[in-house]
Amino acid sequence: MTTLAADRADIDPASLRAMVSQAVRTLDGSSLPRDAHAVLSVSLVRMNTRVDDSAAVTCAVSATLRDRAGGNVFAVLEGTATGQGEPHRLRALERATARAAVGSAVARVPEAIRKRRR
Repeated sequence: MTTLAADRADIDPASLRAMVSQAVRTLDGSSLPRDAHAVLSVSLVRMNTRVDDSAAVTCAVSATLRDRAGGNVFAVLEGTATGQGEPHRLRALERATARAAVGSAVARVPEAIRKRRR
C-alpha cells in the first residue's frame, strides 16, 4: 500500500480555480439578495491517496466568504469527498475527487450569504 499527500496530487492553482469557477456557475443565484457582494476563496486543505489493488482518495477543501467592501470574513465552509477507482486512473480520480469536494463547499455558499443577510 502506498499513501500520498496533497503535494503529489495533480491539482495546481489554475486547476483549482477552474473547478471553483465551474462549481459557482452551477449555483442558483435567484434566491440571493441582489446586493450580496462577496469574495469567495477556496484552498485545497488535504488530499490523501491510498493505492493497493485499488486506489482510494479523500479530499478536503476550505472556502471563505468575505465582504467585498470591508474584507470581513463572514463564513468558513468545508467541502469533502472520497473516491475509489483503478490505480492506473489515479490522476483522474484525484481530479474528480477534488472537483466533488469543491462542489460540496461551493454548494453551501448561497445559504451562508442568506444567513449573513438576516
